[in-house]
Amino acid sequence: MNKGTEINKVEKEKRIYQVSLMLRRKPMPFIIEFIRKEWGLEKAQAYNYIRSARKEWQKYFAKLKHDGMSYHVAQLRDLKDQAYSRKVVIGRDKNKEIITIADLGLVFEITKEEAKLMGIYPAERHKVDIPEFIKVKVDLTE
Repeated sequence: MNKGTEINKVEKEKRIYQVSLMLRRKPMPFIIEFIRKEWGLEKAQAYNYIRSARKEWQKYFAKLKHDGMSYHVAQLRDLKDQAYSRKVVIGRDKNKEIITIADLGLVFEITKEEAKLMGIYPAERHKVDIPEFIKVKVDLTE
């Protein structure tokens, strides 16, 4: 492509995608030289394409992280539903009865893990014992 000609949005997105694929396996000088030769762009413009490609990667990884967290939260909520509706058999033979009991201890633990996963659980506290008197030795000879 000659200098001074503008490209449309679709072509620019294709180029950014192509650069993003190269970022995974090729060194920067190779990518810059490719952009200069293939598309006839200056070095500064090549860096702009690389910056845009990196932003796309960041969006992609943020989405992966969010989707992964959503999956784990959904799994925890399924477990919590099962803990709320635990079936217990009471009695024997003809007097046998199946009742539903919520395992509130398990529900609490699952809720706590869910909060930790989402980053809203308060940090754990640790008690630090400090002796009443601390001996400090100071050397004033220097």
